[in-house]
Amino acid sequence: MSLVLLFLFCTMAFFPGCIINIGDSFKAKYERTVNLSAPLEGITKLDVQTNVGSVTVKSADITSFDIIAMITVKARTAEKARELAEKVEITAKAFDDKLTIKAHRPSDLTESNLSVDFTVFAPRQLNLDCSANVGTVRISDFQGKIKASTDVGSIFCEKVQAGLNVHANVGSIEVRYADDAPAAFNAEVTTNVGSIEFEGPAKISAKLSASTNVGSIETARQLTVVGAIGRSIDTTISSAEGRITLRTNVGSIKIK
Repeated sequence: MSLVLLFLFCTMAFFPGCIINIGDSFKAKYERTVNLSAPLEGITKLDVQTNVGSVTVKSADITSFDIIAMITVKARTAEKARELAEKVEITAKAFDDKLTIKAHRPSDLTESNLSVDFTVFAPRQLNLDCSANVGTVRISDFQGKIKASTDVGSIFCEKVQAGLNVHANVGSIEVRYADDAPAAFNAEVTTNVGSIEFEGPAKISAKLSASTNVGSIETARQLTVVGAIGRSIDTTISSAEGRITLRTNVGSIKIK
């Protein structure tokens, strides 16, 4: 046994109540929940941003935006974590027809020690722009256009009814359209490293392009394809009024 390990064991034996912090493994954590509301009048676009954390946006029949922010801060002590968490400001600001929701961290709190998870209830007719640098984006049951992005993290869009543009650098993407969504729409779904699952509505009228450099493409939908399905597909569905692009560099693609 080395002298260093022997010293540590002896120290713990004589001081059993001591906790030895090595690196960042034993950082203290403090969680704080903030509830906000914002007026709906004149708002047609919703922008929700988080650096580290998650963004969840759900449709609801409401009279004002309902916003829940879960703030988590790590620090060397519980007291310091609480002090920093209390300084984090959550804002919901309207400019023209857009409401922007985001967190503002104090200068003495590093980005790596702060995470903010947003849950927002909003009218289903809105256009959405949701982003997380490191984290997950979840969107459910909206009639407006959807834009979503992550640098590292997955994206899930359910009951989609209009065009969308979603991109992840490293992360999987799942898109499921509502069964009664219009047949013609534009959808661009791309990820650098990750899989894609795309489920369209019952009827589709679009040009479809799907490609992967490293991975496979599977389809449960009846498509007219020239040649065998390999790592790329280019085809038309019905009258080809819209356009669907599915692209990953490393990962599989499933079409339903």
